[in-house]
Amino acid sequence: MHKSFKIALMTLVILLLFCTSGELRAETREPAGRNDTLLMFLGEDLDVLSIASRRQESAWQAPAVAHVITREEMKEKGIRTVSHALEMEPGFYMAKKELGTQPYLRGIPNSVLFLYDTVPTGSDTSKSLHPLDHELSLNAIKRIEILRGPGSVLWGPDAFAGIVNLVPMTGKDLDGAETGILYGSPGNRQDFYANVGHDAGLWDAFLSVSGRRGEEDDTFYNVVRFWKDEKTAVVPEERYGRQTPEDSRYFNVSGRFSYGDWLTLSGLFSDYRKNYVMTRSEGDFSWREGRSAPFGLIKLEAKKNLDRSSALRFTGSYTSLNPEYEIIDKTLKQQERTAYGELIYDRSFLSGRGLFTGGLSYRNKEIDDAPIWNGYLPDYLGPENRNLVPGLTEKDYNAGLWSVFGQYNQKIGNVDLWLGLRNDAHDEYGDHLSYNLGAVWSPESRWMMKLLYGVAYRTPFARQLLEEGEPETEEIKTLNLQVGWKPSQQASLSVCGFVSRIERHIMEDPYAGLSLPNRQNIEGVEIEGRFSPVRNLDLSANLTLLDNDGPSETYHWNDYSFVRPDGTVVKHYTDLTYPYDSGADTLFNLTGTWRPVERVTAFLRLGYFSSRNLIFPRSAEICSVPGVWLVDMSATVRDIGIPGLDLELSVRNLLDRDYETPGTYGLIQGDPATVWVGLRKRW
Repeated sequence: MHKSFKIALMTLVILLLFCTSGELRAETREPAGRNDTLLMFLGEDLDVLSIASRRQESAWQAPAVAHVITREEMKEKGIRTVSHALEMEPGFYMAKKELGTQPYLRGIPNSVLFLYDTVPTGSDTSKSLHPLDHELSLNAIKRIEILRGPGSVLWGPDAFAGIVNLVPMTGKDLDGAETGILYGSPGNRQDFYANVGHDAGLWDAFLSVSGRRGEEDDTFYNVVRFWKDEKTAVVPEERYGRQTPEDSRYFNVSGRFSYGDWLTLSGLFSDYRKNYVMTRSEGDFSWREGRSAPFGLIKLEAKKNLDRSSALRFTGSYTSLNPEYEIIDKTLKQQERTAYGELIYDRSFLSGRGLFTGGLSYRNKEIDDAPIWNGYLPDYLGPENRNLVPGLTEKDYNAGLWSVFGQYNQKIGNVDLWLGLRNDAHDEYGDHLSYNLGAVWSPESRWMMKLLYGVAYRTPFARQLLEEGEPETEEIKTLNLQVGWKPSQQASLSVCGFVSRIERHIMEDPYAGLSLPNRQNIEGVEIEGRFSPVRNLDLSANLTLLDNDGPSETYHWNDYSFVRPDGTVVKHYTDLTYPYDSGADTLFNLTGTWRPVERVTAFLRLGYFSSRNLIFPRSAEICSVPGVWLVDMSATVRDIGIPGLDLELSVRNLLDRDYETPGTYGLIQGDPATVWVGLRKRW
């Protein structure tokens, strides 16, 4: 065990012994104050979240820049996917790519830790594999919890720029059944789902099944065959044709069982097949690719109250991810298996004014057949190449991670102070220390001020682990200052400024490899407000402004190789330099929800993202596309004809704006106007 890990573990044990010694008022009676406030928010079910300090609390008072999207909001706004939900949030730019949505948070790509029921859903072999579109159905989701800012102290690696947690429904949320069917055009897209729940008092259970099928990309491609075998391409005469991709499909099953408040078993299985077309930047060659990533998880939670002020919690989970990539006529298969165990100790002090959360965890991850490309595929597709294929290496590795962490909150008058510390000891890279500290000040119920500072890190790319031995981790330091004002239930305003410093920043291109370690400075402001001028009308708006300052990214790229007479392979390298890709630096949303009568809800959104650059290694020039204004609309009519039957209509890109957006190797067309019609029935 690493020395720094032993020191951190000893520190936590000493702190636990100190906290449990002496006579504290919290040991003799039920904590008051903070717990009473929690019950108030739970009863109102407004903005409760659990990821800021590992206990349920209000997002308004949580030690984080946080927000919650409820199930009712998702229905009213016609939200179908996680990416659709996040693109309306401050700080998030959801970039459309051929293979799926690429998330940016506060100008940092692929920097969010995505959780389902607090279990990570991402991949270690590819930082760009995110279940943001239809891979995870929202039909069984109770709320989406969002945290902007580092969160490694309580959630470990990759809680870099933020965290998004999908909270599944329970039998207590639905005691009965709910079914739904949806149809979308263009693409003949068909959805269905069925939720069943039962609340028996002492125990409850929930089960959900959903599926989707439809055309997502109707682009013609002209390279229909390429690989003859592992080392040889088919001749150009057999390489070309004209076809379109097959339909994409998605399937989800999830469930949850709880016994009292001390035992919970939950699980998820997701399978999908997404087909799309990639185009070379010159536009002369295009080819089909397919992505599939069957994902399954099972999670067990147990809780034991030691006394009125302390408790032990255990969480164990096992996840399996099996990505498959089909590139023209070649299929790459990988496997990722993760076992995780965590023990957490909670204790409250001084009548609930002090709260401590500490824990110990271990994670083991096994990776099979992680792919490393040694060539640039688009260069091989032309007729000038008779039979060569790009080099590909597949590697296996196993990585273990021990972690010890603790966070303490103390309420002094109307100020909440907290300090958190975590040490991670990894088998494959060096130990890393994460910490956070801050204060929340509420001089009165209408005002809130948060000053937050956090340090987090991101695990290396699989390629770094396999090529660099023991690579250094990418680190971020972020300072947040948020001021919120709620003069009434009908109005609120929040302004958050932040400064992030990223050290040892690395980007990955599938063919150019890894960029050299770099640093970036990002500053920004997020402004959001809500106002209800009349009882049946809610208006909201948010604005994000970003500024990036840092060196350009440099790729040390192997542009060609040659073989000497003695058989030695000599590689020639050149440096490719490109600006840092921060996505869109200006984001704006204006939304309105109108309820003219009790059974009817209408929603309208005006969204804007500023100009973006197409940046990828090997490009001869950097293309820029202008900013885009888009309009979305949805409407819901409840209890049509029979009680419990709802009709939903939603339109994305209502004005059918034609616009281009950066793809992987060139500019691609943005989504056209898309119409969804659905029926939901509560039984």
